[in-house]
Amino acid sequence: MTNTIKVEGFGSVSAAPDMMRFSYELIQDADSYAESHSALTEQYNAIVESFKKVLFNVAKVKTSSINVSIIHPYDKQPKQFRSSQNLTYEDKIDLDRMKDLLDALRSTTDFNFSLSYFIKDTTKYDNDAITLAVTDATDKAKVIASASGIKLGNIKTIEFVSQSMGRPYMKAMAMDMGGSMSASE
Repeated sequence: MTNTIKVEGFGSVSAAPDMMRFSYELIQDADSYAESHSALTEQYNAIVESFKKVLFNVAKVKTSSINVSIIHPYDKQPKQFRSSQNLTYEDKIDLDRMKDLLDALRSTTDFNFSLSYFIKDTTKYDNDAITLAVTDATDKAKVIASASGIKLGNIKTIEFVSQSMGRPYMKAMAMDMGGSMSASE
C-alpha cells in the first residue's frame, strides 16, 4: 500500500519594473464629424510634437482605437459629434523625461491618461517563483513525514497553478512515503 502526503507550495518573487506604459485618450467634441475629427488630428499632432520636444521616440506612439460617436441632443441642444483616439506609448522607465512630457502636454491640451509600470520579460522571475514553490512544498512534505515518523519517497504528481500577480504555486504536490502510517493534508 502506498501512502501519500499532499501539500501546496507557494513561491513569490518581487522585482522592480523596467518599463513604463503611458496610455491616453484624446477627445474632441464639435458640431460636425469633420470638425471633431480635424480637432482630434490637431490634438494628436500637438502630442507628437510634445514627445519630440522631450526626445521620446515618436515611433513608439501607437493608436489602439479611434472612435466617433454622436452626442444626441437634449433640452434643445444641437447634435454634436465626439471623436476620440486611444494611444499607448511603451518604453524603458525614464521618469525625468516623463515628467517633462507631462509638463509639455499640460500646456498643450487636455486629455485622460494613465501611467503604469511593468516588467518586459518576466520569464526569469516566473522561474524563480516556481523554484521557490517547489522548495516550499518539498520542505512542508519533509516536516509532515518527519513528524509522522515515516520515510518520504519520490514525488508522484505536481499540479502547477499560476495565481494572479505572478505568484506561482504547486498545488497538491503528492509524495510517496514508506511505512504503514497514512498522512494527508
